[in-house]
Amino acid sequence: MTSTTIKRFEEVEDPNIRKRVKLDNQETKKYLDEQIEYILAHRAVEHPFLNYYRKNKLTKEQEKKLFLECFYFFQYLPFYITGMALHTRDENILREVILNVIDEVGSKVTHSMIYRDFLHQIGITNEEFENYKCLPTTTALNQGIMKLYTEPPIEKCLGALYADETMSATMVSKLNDGLENQEYDKKLRNFWLIHINVEVGHSNNVFNAISPYISEQDTRELFEKGMNGFLELVATYWDGVEALLLGNQT
Repeated sequence: MTSTTIKRFEEVEDPNIRKRVKLDNQETKKYLDEQIEYILAHRAVEHPFLNYYRKNKLTKEQEKKLFLECFYFFQYLPFYITGMALHTRDENILREVILNVIDEVGSKVTHSMIYRDFLHQIGITNEEFENYKCLPTTTALNQGIMKLYTEPPIEKCLGALYADETMSATMVSKLNDGLENQEYDKKLRNFWLIHINVEVGHSNNVFNAISPYISEQDTRELFEKGMNGFLELVATYWDGVEALLLGNQT
């Protein structure tokens, strides 16, 4: 029986969200589904801070720091993802990677621009944004992701991206829940709401890219190395955010 978790990625109805390719090899599908369940059970996703924030309000200063740290988490990720193209000559992989990036920067109003507007709406000025110094753990996360995405082999890169996009589908939902609990309306939460489904499609992009190759054990080892490298970086990132904002409260 297919779990509710997997159905979210399999049963995409929105025509604008990327769907999975149908696989004849059920063992390959089972393996990639198991990795989704592994990712979503990881501490990077089920982090105490994320679960705390869903139901507990932050002060305005805590809130500002949280979402500035988030900005420095993912502001350059589309550039790093594009770097994967240098490590493959497979047009299927190239297409799926490009589709991911197009979602982020392909429109006149990019997702980064939408996020900056969100920061303004919660009261963060350009001066605060420009002068903010993010945590060392956030810098380490950003640099670590750059390395995972831009250094070969492509199997490792795609493993990190699978973890990223699958993780993000739940992370943005939890952050949206926290903002809703802070009594912000849907208009202000637009960035987070649109990404709840977009990240499912991005995870499916990676599913489509890697599925022809994942039956090989060597490929799986590299793929899992990328996944675990990414997840450990994110778990440490949230540890830093938790310590900055809450100390030992959680």
